[in-house]
Amino acid sequence: MAKTSNYLFKLDLMILSLLKEKDQYAYELTKEIAEKSKGRIEPKNGTMYPIIYKLIENGYISSNTIIYHNKARVYYHLEPAGKEYLDKIIVEFDELVDCINSFIHKD
Repeated sequence: MAKTSNYLFKLDLMILSLLKEKDQYAYELTKEIAEKSKGRIEPKNGTMYPIIYKLIENGYISSNTIIYHNKARVYYHLEPAGKEYLDKIIVEFDELVDCINSFIHKD
């Protein structure tokens, strides 16, 4: 798995992109990231939660606790500020990929 310090590995980008589709709890996010990446990226709780908490702290997502089968599940929701942030980091990511592609595929 890529390191979180890697410019191309943007777990916050993945989390926000999934939350744009629907509200999810952490296990769902982790499972969907692993599925969509075909097992190449399998985030651990120790990686996911600090990012989730930072996104909450910045007002990009919010949380809502729901009781399901006598267990509390914390669902995360993309806020308007998170949508704006997501749009911004998608542009930054795409620009970085284009830049790298110009090096390795010499147009």
